[in-house]
Amino acid sequence: MNKKRLLMSLPLFTLTLTSCAQQIDWSTNLGAYLYEMEYHSGFNILQLTDIHWNVNSSTASSKQYLDKVLAEADKHVTGGIDLVELTGDQFMLANTYHVKTFVEYFETKAVEYGFMYAIIWGNHDRHGMYSPNWLADKYREAPHCIYIEPEDNLYGRSNYVINLKDGTDVKWQIYNLDSGASFSESPLAIGRNYDYIRDDQVNWFKAERALQPAANAIAYYHIPQQDNLEAWNTRSTRTHKFFKLEGFGDADKPEYKSDFIKEGRALKLKGAFMGHAHNVDWTVDYDGVVIGLGVKTGTELYFAHIDPADTKKEVVEGLASLSTPIDQKFDLIGASLVTIKDDTSFDLEHLYLNERDGGDFIVWEKW
Repeated sequence: MNKKRLLMSLPLFTLTLTSCAQQIDWSTNLGAYLYEMEYHSGFNILQLTDIHWNVNSSTASSKQYLDKVLAEADKHVTGGIDLVELTGDQFMLANTYHVKTFVEYFETKAVEYGFMYAIIWGNHDRHGMYSPNWLADKYREAPHCIYIEPEDNLYGRSNYVINLKDGTDVKWQIYNLDSGASFSESPLAIGRNYDYIRDDQVNWFKAERALQPAANAIAYYHIPQQDNLEAWNTRSTRTHKFFKLEGFGDADKPEYKSDFIKEGRALKLKGAFMGHAHNVDWTVDYDGVVIGLGVKTGTELYFAHIDPADTKKEVVEGLASLSTPIDQKFDLIGASLVTIKDDTSFDLEHLYLNERDGGDFIVWEKW
């Protein structure tokens, strides 16, 4: 059922995007990256990450799982889901059938539940039996998909901002950034393993923030940055941790150093959420910016199996950090939810949802 009217507008700046389009300079075309939605207290953002549809995926069973996640989230919140953030690795070695089926699925659910969905590139989305430009076009063509990618000189693909407006006032900004790929589309970095948020992306963020200095901001991207490692090493409490069963990709490499969180902290960046590490479900307040890895969505590729009887330090500490004790085995899969409470603050919850024959395992954990 469509419980609410879709509140949206088209991008504020329209470009003719063809292979022959003239490249624009991002610094003089900041309006090219803006999209608008209507703000309200209790604005709900559901993060789905690392779905990893591939040539071996059963779309029927995968859609069944997503059905349950969306239904549970919609039931859990007041007013339903407003925005779904798909934070990368929607695909991995997928073909055009999987892409078309994926987009058709989210279009159907967007109409059913009354949400928009925003796309961010992950490292594996570029590993497919299609060209990246073809995939970008599928996103652009979908009526309920928010995806902006001008022909520009800004690094990456999915760099854009969603302005949440109350009348003419922008209350919050939702930033989407491309944090890179396991192979780069830059001719100078073909062999890069992973990637990071580049200096020009940080400067773009700062320029966009300067246009709306009164609004608070949240960012979504795929690959954890060095800030995650620094926050982990300086954490002062375990209650803000959940589970960390693997590392943060290449965040420890000095050449992957990003100033995004440092710069954002001074510009009212309140939260930064990502995916990529399937065995990590971790959140910490890093000097005023809530940094968090979302719960992996679905069973494709790999994910963590949590056993309360496990004596490994990471599992014991993870279970101890939960506000709701869990005394049974479960898998670390589900979704993450941000609910904007007012002009300055938000709530964060993580959903663990496992399909089971005797009744699905469903737990919400509030940060």
